[in-house]
Amino acid sequence: MERTVLIANTSNMPVAAREASVYTGMAMAEYYRDMGYDVALMADSTSRWAEAMREISSRLEEMPGEEGYPAYLSARLSEFYERAGRVSTLGGQEGSVSVVGAVSPPGGDFSEPVTQGTLRIVKVFWALDTKLRERRHFPAINWLTSYSLYNPIVKDWFDNKVNPNWSALREWAMATLQTEAELQEIVQLVGSDALPEEQQLTLEVARMIREFVLQQNAYHRVDTFCELENQYILLDMIKKYSALATKALALEVPVKDIAYLKSRDELGKLKFEEDFKAELKKVTDLMEKEFRDLEVTT
Repeated sequence: MERTVLIANTSNMPVAAREASVYTGMAMAEYYRDMGYDVALMADSTSRWAEAMREISSRLEEMPGEEGYPAYLSARLSEFYERAGRVSTLGGQEGSVSVVGAVSPPGGDFSEPVTQGTLRIVKVFWALDTKLRERRHFPAINWLTSYSLYNPIVKDWFDNKVNPNWSALREWAMATLQTEAELQEIVQLVGSDALPEEQQLTLEVARMIREFVLQQNAYHRVDTFCELENQYILLDMIKKYSALATKALALEVPVKDIAYLKSRDELGKLKFEEDFKAELKKVTDLMEKEFRDLEVTT
């Protein structure tokens, strides 16, 4: 909080103040950026800002566009977001402004002008999901509808700074989650027990990715933050479990026996451990031992 500036405008304040608050925040962000700081600007929400803009436009009797918003709505949105970025200051320092704009369309309608105008401008979209929220899965960001167009740009950085297999591992995880989503339609009709064991294993591995990697407890002392290297290790361990489990299926070991291995539960607890590296070795040794007991070569 000592490094936070809050600009609050409520709905009972003058409409001009609500419309100007976003620009006030950006101006302050640029002030600290020019001092050589890296600033994060959170605008919650740009939908309310656009509604204030619509109200002012109506009072000025300007020609309305779609759903009553002014015809220059997209131009104003782009002018706001284009002020984000990294700069070299006149003092020879480097600073940046990263903008996170929340869009809250009425009724969750993504086809309305503010949402569509924002999606045409920005290259990253985090889709909040009410079903994930109801399941207490936080952060409640849907991994299938969210996207980033920066992947080709940052791919080399992750491969060089974290692990050479980062991109390949990420693609494997996304493919597994996509397959799970396709299988869920069948599961809702006939139940998971009616699926072939290979597909049951896919569901189990996808659940591990969701619960062990994507789910996070912001109030936990350790889990509130996870280093990139630890993220990679967790995901790589799940992939290793998946490969060994596939070999076990070929030896006709039931999926339930594989899912109830103690090492699977210990892997889920790994992200809460302060001494991550020491606990990782214990979990790795336990996993290899349990699969050797199932006569699977590790």
